[in-house]
Amino acid sequence: MYQTTGSYVSPVALPLEEGGLLGGAQVAWCTYGERSDDNVVVLLHDLTQSHQALAPPSDGLFQPAGWGAELVGEGRPLDPSTLHVVAPNLLGSPFGSTSPVSVDPHSKRPYGAALPTVTVLDMARAVAALLRDMKVTRARALVGVGLGGVVALRLAALFPELTASVVVLGAARTLPESLRERFGLTRHALRMDADSPQRTLRKQYLEYLRLVQGPGVMASEPPDAAGLAQEAEARAFADTFDANAWALLCTAYAGADLSEYLAEVRAPVLLAAAANDALAPPSRVRDTYHQLSAAGIRAHYHELPEPCAHRDLLSEARRLHGPLRDFLRRRG
Repeated sequence: MYQTTGSYVSPVALPLEEGGLLGGAQVAWCTYGERSDDNVVVLLHDLTQSHQALAPPSDGLFQPAGWGAELVGEGRPLDPSTLHVVAPNLLGSPFGSTSPVSVDPHSKRPYGAALPTVTVLDMARAVAALLRDMKVTRARALVGVGLGGVVALRLAALFPELTASVVVLGAARTLPESLRERFGLTRHALRMDADSPQRTLRKQYLEYLRLVQGPGVMASEPPDAAGLAQEAEARAFADTFDANAWALLCTAYAGADLSEYLAEVRAPVLLAAAANDALAPPSRVRDTYHQLSAAGIRAHYHELPEPCAHRDLLSEARRLHGPLRDFLRRRG
């Protein structure tokens, strides 16, 4: 399979939604498959993942890469033999795009907590800038998972001419209110524990891990073994992921509310939900579907029955192959 990687640097400063300019904004990317005139699909990752959707597993317990193996590949819905899959790294993610670990060109030190607040709108604009640089005038589909799904919807509303269809896996117009509050306090909690941010980061990721894995993990394994595995992954995450980047991404996720923008989407949308998804409960995804439909948008809804949590939308993505293929074929 033909694969390339690279990085786009904006030649002009990116205006940020919360104010100010971000000079030299960088977006890392990876592509799969060869390009033709109308075969581009944009794949947007979730909160803790990287743009390396098909990278082989690393030695660590925390795996930010390789998450797209059930979506991208021969015989998969995103088949690189016929499609050109572009996977950008979202702005703020610490895996190659401008984030708190990036070096500030003025101070010559990592931005850290000094990096300006980045929102889902800023992420969408950065992806659009990358696509313009790649001479992509219209993508066959935007496919987003979790946070990437929110960015995909925001991008489709912001630049409706840019895409022919949108696929959203495990995301709705906004997070549930309780999670918006919890994610919104991430930065404050890390600052309160400035002497030991890794301890707070480990605790926060463990809570997130339990949300995305759902109760099925504890039910399918001995409770002690499942709990120890989660704690080990949380320790690996805290040793790998930058605390400021985690706070920035969680703040962006918490602040995203697409309610007033859904009517600006023009492309057909497929919304896929998992029955036990705490981040995007089916009731909230169905509400997003109804809002899109009420605005005259051709929306489709598909739900994976329980037991199926947020993370299962990727690990069990083969259960979505039929609906995804049918949707993309109709919109191709």
